[in-house]
Amino acid sequence: MNDTASLAKQFKAELDGISTILIGTHLNPDGDALGSALAMSQYLNRLGIHNEILCHHPAPRNLQFLPGVEKVRQKPKYEKYDLGIILDLDSTDRLGNMEPFFTGCSRLVVIDHHVPHEAPGDLRIVDTSASATALILTRLFLALEATITPDMATCLLTGIVTDTGSFRFRNTTPEALGLSAVLLENGADLNRVSEEVFQRKPLASTRLLGHTLDTMRLDCNNQIAWGVVTLNDFEHTDAKDEDTEGFVNEMLFIDSVLIAAILREPKLGKVRCSIRSRGDLDVASVAREFGGGGHRNAAGCTFDLTIEEAETLLVNALKKCLASC
Repeated sequence: MNDTASLAKQFKAELDGISTILIGTHLNPDGDALGSALAMSQYLNRLGIHNEILCHHPAPRNLQFLPGVEKVRQKPKYEKYDLGIILDLDSTDRLGNMEPFFTGCSRLVVIDHHVPHEAPGDLRIVDTSASATALILTRLFLALEATITPDMATCLLTGIVTDTGSFRFRNTTPEALGLSAVLLENGADLNRVSEEVFQRKPLASTRLLGHTLDTMRLDCNNQIAWGVVTLNDFEHTDAKDEDTEGFVNEMLFIDSVLIAAILREPKLGKVRCSIRSRGDLDVASVAREFGGGGHRNAAGCTFDLTIEEAETLLVNALKKCLASC
């Protein structure tokens, strides 16, 4: 019996006799987080198991199209659940305000593809080589011989497409392409996923992007680029934090840049950072230094500081990361 089959059997055993399940994912959910959570919810619905999805933050604008997204809540209906299922995160503190509801579950299952920061969970289905958590879920559903509905397929495909950057990032594997084809065969709507996630932005986002690129900083022979979006910038353009999705990649497109970062100040004293890199430069180690996490080439962290203080700390750490290779 291969690992996936064995894990599928263990997962199925976790569901035996269960009547209530709580599904959760990380702060500021992306396509893999929400796509995986919604697909799991729809699978459990077909089994007749009552379930809820909790997330510290609501779904961002570009993921509002996902089937079942209205089910994502910021407050649970009940005080205690039989089983908690956490998707796409490596430590429970990234559940934000939802963490106590999951630590109170009788049992906990973790399904993830990040390098473990912690190791919570009574059952851990973790593969750090997988392109996305949605890919691991697709494997799991196939091993369970579950019916993958068009809605489930669209949610799962969203996770794979977003975490591989539309199959452009180095984590795009033959398996990612192959399982995406399986999801298309099961009714996934790739055209809608691509349009909603990558090809539709509000005017405010475009204006803010222009300002961010115009004011970006460069250092280390133009090998490090970073942008700063202040609270005033958000207010001036009438944009929101979620409207900065993809900004950091625009800076990484510069041919000399090896590390790019975007620092956003959605409110005073709170700074969110997204970091990207090329090759073997491990920006996840930088993010972990400040309590964040992610992958080698894509990571993030949050500072409870002024944006000037956060910028100084982050840029110094990025310079050390560049010098280490």
